[in-house]
Amino acid sequence: MSMRCSIPAVLVAILLASGAEARTVDREQPMAVQADRQSGGLGENDTLVLTGNVVIRQGSLNIAADRATVERSEGEIARIVLDGQPVRMAQLTEAGEPVDARASRVIYTPGAETLLLSGQASVTQPRGTLEAETIRYNLDTGAIDSGGDGNRIRMTIQPRTTATRP
Repeated sequence: MSMRCSIPAVLVAILLASGAEARTVDREQPMAVQADRQSGGLGENDTLVLTGNVVIRQGSLNIAADRATVERSEGEIARIVLDGQPVRMAQLTEAGEPVDARASRVIYTPGAETLLLSGQASVTQPRGTLEAETIRYNLDTGAIDSGGDGNRIRMTIQPRTTATRP
């Protein structure tokens, strides 16, 4: 199973949603995965479940979750679900700036090229923060859709300082 390209894609999508670019060298690094337990198969149409203190590291990418579920269909990853209280993801951008994301649940669907963060979702970077109960991101179009679930979104946009100007 190739989780090597799938898990980082989740964070890449979050970083793109926040206007930052993930470090491309991270995707070329070995991936270290730890959990208290693993169950499921590695076949073409299996589901793999990692539970208990799930930690995934690849380059500057760090993911911590209570549970990670990877669903495969015909040998391809159909969906990845990360659950936690909260799921925590962090990575450096190409410029070396930190980007952090948190949510109770993160669902990445490669076929639809969508990423859904739900349950007190937030994305934080030096230039600002986006918080909402739900944050949806389309990797194909770059469209971000937050809220619409009866809850308000909150954004903080920091002023551009002399140090952050190109």
